[in-house]
Order: sequence, then structure tokens, then C-alpha cells
Amino acid sequence: MSEPLLVAVVGSCITRDNFNRRFNPDYKRWYAVGSTTNQSSMIALMSPAVDEPWEPVDEMKSYGRWNVHSDLSREILDLLPAEQPDLLVLDFFGDIHFGVLRLPDGRYVTDNRWRLRKTDLYRRLLEDPRTVALRWQDDADAYFDLWTEAMDRFAAYVAEHCPRTRVVVHCGFNTLRVLQSGKRVPTPLAPSGAKGKATRREARRANAFWTRLNDHAKKAYGWEHIDLSRERYVTFPEHPWGAFDVHYTMDYYRRFQAELHHLVLREELPAELAARVDAVSEAAARRIQDELAWWRAADRQRALAAEEAARPRWRRMLRPGPRETLPARPGAPGDDHVQLEALRGALDEETWERIAEIPRTADERVAWIREVEEARATRVAVRRTASVRS
Repeated sequence: MSEPLLVAVVGSCITRDNFNRRFNPDYKRWYAVGSTTNQSSMIALMSPAVDEPWEPVDEMKSYGRWNVHSDLSREILDLLPAEQPDLLVLDFFGDIHFGVLRLPDGRYVTDNRWRLRKTDLYRRLLEDPRTVALRWQDDADAYFDLWTEAMDRFAAYVAEHCPRTRVVVHCGFNTLRVLQSGKRVPTPLAPSGAKGKATRREARRANAFWTRLNDHAKKAYGWEHIDLSRERYVTFPEHPWGAFDVHYTMDYYRRFQAELHHLVLREELPAELAARVDAVSEAAARRIQDELAWWRAADRQRALAAEEAARPRWRRMLRPGPRETLPARPGAPGDDHVQLEALRGALDEETWERIAEIPRTADERVAWIREVEEARATRVAVRRTASVRS
């Protein structure tokens, strides 16, 4: 069995949780976690350290203290060269959810509302009128320019000090829906009414800006990436940390690990086999998107049928309304399974087992989508029937 790869994390729980046995019980077979940061802005990380003394003013556990220390000291920049990790996985949660404070001397700290704001340092910083809060919500282009300048320096730092480390961008996103306990259909995560609409609108804006950061990191530096944002994950109350924008259903973390296996193994295999493994991954992702597309088309078909039924009969006869033609229903087994099976004799058992996780996690995602959509379609049909009868 191959030795576990050393993984460093510069990001947040959306990445770190993938290397936690609560989420991926077997991850230690393949990966060992090295140095990490949590929720730091990349702008703050690439700014000189802030070494002023500080103390909590509210209750703060040891993990919270480490979080503040790690952000202020930029300790990860010393740990990475010392460890030389095999993989460095990034996400940009800190910039999306917090932003930064620019200090009077030009240094930056992450404006972490859960950590820094519970310290006396934060109060002292705000007492100085020259301290400025910077958020992408206030000026997206200016924040992006500041962020890209910091990212350029971070990319150069990693290239110089960790030349053999492979960088992977984990493309995070905010989910807008929650699957409540005992329910079969997700509902909006934000409350109803005007406040909920504003919250959802802000979450969509955040996702658009997050995508902008992800795209820059992928294209500007040639880094690899894992992007599951189009597979329609939701949050749920039973998540170990509770329901929240980036606390996804548990199948997300298994799917992430499968795609990380894919990235790792494609570099270890001969080119011909690596291309075939790529094809398995692409087919699995396509199968999930085909399932979602089928249900979107089914939604449109039901909506058009309902609109047609509401029109006077003579209008329907003279000028029938538009119709939605459903695409072919995704079949089983998918192309990913077929291509995986063709690889069985070409790969050793351990490698084949890891690649097999890609179609297996796609199966899990397709099954979840189908279960939710069938329940939703049944609910819509019941409501329409009741409306007609009334």
C-alpha cells in the first residue's frame, strides 16, 4: 500500500472537513493532514504579521485562540516550507464571508466576526479612525484587485519554497437550501419574507464573486481544482457543525475525496491510463448533470401542461401552447461505470478501488437528486389536484 500523501489546507471547514473521519472515515488510508489555516483572508495572509498582544473579551476555547493566533502570525508561511506537503488545498471562504481590516500602517487582518471580534485587539483597532474595513460587497472590483495582488505573491511564494507541492483549488459555494429533519424536499435556508429574499440575493452575489476568485486561481496559476458547485448540494441540521451555507450533506465529502483521488492518480499513472481515468471522472460528472437536466425539463413540461390546462378549451384547440420535450432519461449503468469496468484489468486493485469511488459517489448523488425530485413532483401534483377540485 502506498504511503499517505501529506496535505496542507489554506482555507476553512469546507476543505478541512474532508480530512476528518466524521466525514470520510477512511481518509487516513490515503492522506495525512499537515499544517492548516482556518478562515483567513488571502489578503491578510500575505500581509506582514500582526504581533500585538491580545486577549479574548468573550469566552474562547483553545481552538478559537489558535485560530486568531494563526491568522495574525501568518505561521502557515513558515510551516509550508518546513513540511513540503504533497498537496496544498485552498478555498477562499475567509474573503467571501469576512473581508479584512486595513490597519493604519498598511497591514491587514481577517475581519473574522466569530474570532477576532471577540478580542480586545479588535476593540483597540476600531478605536483608531484610520482602521478601514474592506469587503467585496462594498466594491467588488477594488477588493478583487487587492486579492489578486496578494494571490500573485502567494503563488510565487509556494512556487519558490514548495516547488514539488501540487496546489488544488477547492471551489466553494454557499448553498441556498436546507433539508430539514424528517422532510423529503429542501426548503430555502433563509427565512421567508423580504428579509429572506434579501439574504438569498446576497448569497447569490457572494457565489458569483466566489466563482470569480476560483476562476482566477485556476487560470492565472495553472492550479488544479475540484468544483462540485453545479451538483446542487444543500445543508441539513444534522451536519456535525449544524446547518449553514457551507455545511453540505455528507455525500459531498465522499464525492470530494473521490475527485481528489482522481487528481492524485492521474499524475501517477501512465498518460494513456490517466486519460482513461479522466474519462471516468468526466462521465460521472456528466451523468449527474444529465439527471439534473432531465428534472429541469420535467419541471418545465409540468408547468406548460398546467398553463395549457388553465386556458379555455377553444383556445387550446385553435392555438395549442408550447410543449417541452423531455430528453432521454439517464440510464444505468452510466458510461462512467462502463469505462471503470474496462480499467479493471489495467490497474492494480488498490488504484482501481480508489477510482471506483468516482462512479460510486456519482450514484449516491443521482439517487439523492432522484429521491428529492420525485417527492417534489408528487407534492406539486397533489397541490394542483387539490386546486382543481376547489
